[in-house]
Amino acid sequence: MSIYQKGASFERELVREFWDRGWIGMRAAGSGGGVSNAIPDVIAIKNNDIIALQCKTTKSDRLSLKKDIMQLLDFSNISGARAYLAIKFHRKKPRFFKIDRFIFEDKYTVKVTDTYLTFDALICEQSLLR
Repeated sequence: MSIYQKGASFERELVREFWDRGWIGMRAAGSGGGVSNAIPDVIAIKNNDIIALQCKTTKSDRLSLKKDIMQLLDFSNISGARAYLAIKFHRKKPRFFKIDRFIFEDKYTVKVTDTYLTFDALICEQSLLR
């Protein structure tokens, strides 16, 4: 499976999970396609709550994502969406990271050992995990 196929599969998995939980979930057209505007990979909406996700899959134990985080911040500022990185580390369940943390700390590397949110926590149905 190519890198693109793995990423697209991860995005579709998240969209299905949002729908299963009563949210509207969609992959954004043009995301990751060389578009100069900041477009997240997945957008989910429920009761005026908007979540924007920039999705990544990796076999590495860390990713440097400053450009992605800054573009997601731009989208969030315009749309009012809650913005998160959705990372699928190799052989791990999806992990979600609020982008505010990276901006506040001025550090843009995500590590497999970082504190993260589960999907349940993302949609406000559970607490933070380590």
